[in-house]
Amino acid sequence: MGLFIKNIILFCIAGLIFGEVITRIFFATSDIPSRSIDENSIQKYNPNQTGYWVGGTHTWQINEDGWPGPLPESNNNLITIIGDSYVENFMNPDSCRQSILLKKKLPNYNFYEASRSGVSFIEAMEIAAKLDTLKPMRQLIYVHNADFLESSAILRKSSSITQYNSKTNTIIPGKLNSPGIKKILYNWKFIYYLYLNHSLTKKAPNSTNSTNSTNSTNSTNSTNSKVIKSNKGALNEKEVSEIYKLISFTRENYNKENITFVFRPQPNKEIISILKKFKFNVFILNDNKEKEWSFDHDPHWTCVGHQEAAIQITKILK
Repeated sequence: MGLFIKNIILFCIAGLIFGEVITRIFFATSDIPSRSIDENSIQKYNPNQTGYWVGGTHTWQINEDGWPGPLPESNNNLITIIGDSYVENFMNPDSCRQSILLKKKLPNYNFYEASRSGVSFIEAMEIAAKLDTLKPMRQLIYVHNADFLESSAILRKSSSITQYNSKTNTIIPGKLNSPGIKKILYNWKFIYYLYLNHSLTKKAPNSTNSTNSTNSTNSTNSTNSKVIKSNKGALNEKEVSEIYKLISFTRENYNKENITFVFRPQPNKEIISILKKFKFNVFILNDNKEKEWSFDHDPHWTCVGHQEAAIQITKILK
């Protein structure tokens, strides 16, 4: 019996080693960069990291400032680009970055990207406030509906996301949840592969891995709440109220003069209306479906989507 158990253990160890080798050779999972929280309570990636995207088709890089992609050669005539996983753009090569594409179209300007998966609207404003020290001409913040809902600790309390609490009128910085366990998981490629595939089997057909999934609404509110219809999804009365408080707080506490919010196609009309009421600059990307912007299996933009977005944004920058 002892010999049998020993053989089973040896077989499992050999299987784990073999699985790890095969997973790494064929890049069955993406490399995940480690992150930390800086002195300004902003979650950033640890500087100077590189890794492969799933399939090994291309690599990603984290620059010395802790953001994905290369840094600009100069901060003269600077325009910053701030956002979540759409701007982070690990699923495409650096040649498809907004900063690279916009630089080609507007060579007299320099573009600085600051992005990370899971960035909320209010954390984007915190990042913009810190980047004001670079004296940018304009700050482009790429957003969508869920970024505003996730920014409210009243609507969607989450310890890992920087949020605004309207009851205390304060910002709650996000925390790193289980960083030690995640570091082990991300570096043990075979186990991470099994974890991903097991997790995916539990997801609904239309769900994604993105922290900032589009068209989110708060389903926990009472069904008796007044629903305000929009062209994309719907917000109930409580959500409208909290988003109004969030944007009002933003207007009072952050510099808005050099900021333009770049919305992905089909934003919520109510959110747009509130932003305009507080005199924020808003630009809505138009996805006219002449070209498919996103991956078949994922809502994030392909290189085509990034190119189309850059073409439209170039017009407002000119």
